[in-house]
Amino acid sequence: MAPSQLVWQLVKNYNCFLHKGLNGSQFSAEPGNLYNLNSYKYSGLANEKTVHVEAGEDGAFSVTRTIPKNFNKPRESRSKATKKNKNFRRSAAKLGKEVHTIRPDLKKAALARASAVNKSQRTAGAKSL
Repeated sequence: MAPSQLVWQLVKNYNCFLHKGLNGSQFSAEPGNLYNLNSYKYSGLANEKTVHVEAGEDGAFSVTRTIPKNFNKPRESRSKATKKNKNFRRSAAKLGKEVHTIRPDLKKAALARASAVNKSQRTAGAKSL
């Protein structure tokens, strides 16, 4: 059994990020979990290679990724970059290429999260009377 699978077996039912719903649904708020689902594929705790997209300041979004060779050194295991949203499509394309090199299966999830962050940061135009 791989170390990441062992970690998943230990944390899948009990961790501080877990939110259980009334109908049996389970969500997770850990950093690195792009869809906030409690599953091995999207887990930011169990996987060695993770990508985390969050809102930055001044209309930008931040991308934090883990560095697998430093997995056992928490301080050195994360790399953070900020993408400016002057041209969101260009930033999203760069994000897609970067995520594809790390974890191709998370490319769609990372782009969806970046799009949601961009949409939340847009200001509504003033309505004229």
